[in-house]
Amino acid sequence: MAALEKIRSKAVLLTVVIGLALLAFILTDFLNSGRTFFGDGNTVANVGGTKIDAMEFQHRYELASQEMQARGQRSFDGAVLQSQVMNQMIQEILLNDELDALDIDVSSEEITNAMIGDNVHPQVMQFVQQAGMQSPSELHNLIFHPTQYGLSDNDMVQMKEAWLSLEEEITKSLKYEKLQNLIVGAIQANNLDKKEMASENAVTNHIKYARVNYSTLKNDDYPVSDSEILAEYNKQKELYKLPQEMRIGHVIAVDIAPSTADLNMAQENINGVYTQLVSSEGIDDIRNNSDLSINETTVRLSDVRQNDERDFISRAAIGDVTSPKFLSNTYTIVKLLGKEMGLDSVNVSMMSIAGAKNLQDSVLNLLNAGTPYAEIQKIQGTQGQENFWQTLVGAPDSTIAKFKAAGKNYFTLNQSEQGAIYVKVNELKAPKQLYDIARITYTVYPSTKTTEDLRDSLQAFINKNNTAELFEQNAAKAGYNAMATRVTSSTPQVNGIDGTREVVRWLFEAQPGAVSTIFDEQSNDKLIVASLDNIYEEGYMPASAPEISNALTTQIRNKKKGDALVAQYQGKASDIEGYAKLMNVAVDSAQVTFGQNYIAKIGAGESELTASVAAAQPNTVVGPIEANTSVIVFEVVKQDTSKRELTDMETEQQFARSRGNQAVMSQAINILENAVDVENKMIRFF
Repeated sequence: MAALEKIRSKAVLLTVVIGLALLAFILTDFLNSGRTFFGDGNTVANVGGTKIDAMEFQHRYELASQEMQARGQRSFDGAVLQSQVMNQMIQEILLNDELDALDIDVSSEEITNAMIGDNVHPQVMQFVQQAGMQSPSELHNLIFHPTQYGLSDNDMVQMKEAWLSLEEEITKSLKYEKLQNLIVGAIQANNLDKKEMASENAVTNHIKYARVNYSTLKNDDYPVSDSEILAEYNKQKELYKLPQEMRIGHVIAVDIAPSTADLNMAQENINGVYTQLVSSEGIDDIRNNSDLSINETTVRLSDVRQNDERDFISRAAIGDVTSPKFLSNTYTIVKLLGKEMGLDSVNVSMMSIAGAKNLQDSVLNLLNAGTPYAEIQKIQGTQGQENFWQTLVGAPDSTIAKFKAAGKNYFTLNQSEQGAIYVKVNELKAPKQLYDIARITYTVYPSTKTTEDLRDSLQAFINKNNTAELFEQNAAKAGYNAMATRVTSSTPQVNGIDGTREVVRWLFEAQPGAVSTIFDEQSNDKLIVASLDNIYEEGYMPASAPEISNALTTQIRNKKKGDALVAQYQGKASDIEGYAKLMNVAVDSAQVTFGQNYIAKIGAGESELTASVAAAQPNTVVGPIEANTSVIVFEVVKQDTSKRELTDMETEQQFARSRGNQAVMSQAINILENAVDVENKMIRFF
């Protein structure tokens, strides 16, 4: 009771303490994620006011993941797939908003036509073929009227869902196609466009020239001030627009690879395996070696891709063994176990039946009676193919025996209560030489000691270089490569390295100057450390950004050098040879057309030079003029005019590719995305 009374006397104090703790909890949650108490905590992206819900996104990601696995892609970076799914969802919203704004829709008649009508969409036909049906209308009838086929609605639930999902995709596709046709129709080349496209490449000017590079002048003689950089930056500021916050840093990625000691140990082990294989019959003596992977198979010479392995098999005696071959940290040894003449392939007709025994017997009777496959496959559950070659190399002896013993009729290759496979042999190939081989592989992995040594060395480097500046400055001296990296919150991985989404997350949680701990659990083959150098806020990259500052410095300095060189050589010679002598360079030549972007031996993007050449009079010295990287004096010595005029179709195609509807379509998503605010919040969730 005394204790209870004491608690009551402190009630006000306890209330304050509990209240402060609760407030701290709320603020912590808000500052960390903003999910629970404030804002929309389930929104992973916001596209012009349209929200993408976390649950919806997760569902789409799981579907995409299942599709990847169904295609046999078992190993992939989940963060990359998440990024792809997010981009797809954002694009869908952008396109759907545009469709709504333009009032683009498809009618039920158009959808019906694409699904089961006269103009069936290719995706529908693929779906029908995978379902083993003859036509879209037949499959549609089966799905929506299953009782006509002796089935129930429950039997068709999954198929119905797949059909409706496909119908939704086709509807989207038809809408997007209308939008594309609208853009294509709206941006067409007129007569002036066609004339311009035809003239841009009609005339080829042959020039001789003399040029002096800006690099011949010392940079120190042409200083560039911060105010000059800022002034030039303000002129070009729109080029440096930044739609998302960007983090700038460096990354060291250390490969966890076998050390010299590991490789030497592996060499000893594989030499021991080789000795066992040579000194014993077969491969039983090495079967219990868990470090080895053993693949026993039967091959024809034509099946063997490696030339050296094929040569060995062709001349080897039974029991012969190849010397260990080392490639990509893996040793390979091949031993010839046997060889014989055998059946390698057979031409067959095959029919599979999904159904009970009475259906199987009925189909077998039809097959042996010579009923055409097209007729048989009208029966639900049947699917077959006629006259195709099937390899038997590596097949079980019991299976090969069935093919050898087959008569003129169909025989049962496989059968159960749920279905059967019937086969008819049309032709047996003549026996070929077959080889029984064992391919033994031994992969060298880094030892625990090697991994620990690599980690300890990297940790020692971090301990001594625990600021971003030191990290970058001293990496090369310590034998590391500090790679520059730039990431946004939606970047799935750092510098294309799988499994580095957590590194991106760290970069967005760190403060400039920080160095991370070692990330070694994201990937099996790398130790990764990152440093954060700078943060560029959403809006525009600053003029102080090294890549911008350096580019502008070069641009301004080249302008100063160009002005100086033009002043130095202006009017000092009357011909190209004279200018070449003054510049201490050799006379050179080139071919220039107005529409080209690259001039051989001079460079790309020389628009001023290209325009000057197009406007020049033949046999007249022009210049000196300032190009991108040099000052040049030229003379047009010859002009070739194409005698062939481009057709309207050719000029329209060139216009479409370079500045017309194809060019616009290739940038359509970027155009739509730049027109709205797109906020990607994935980094808070995934």
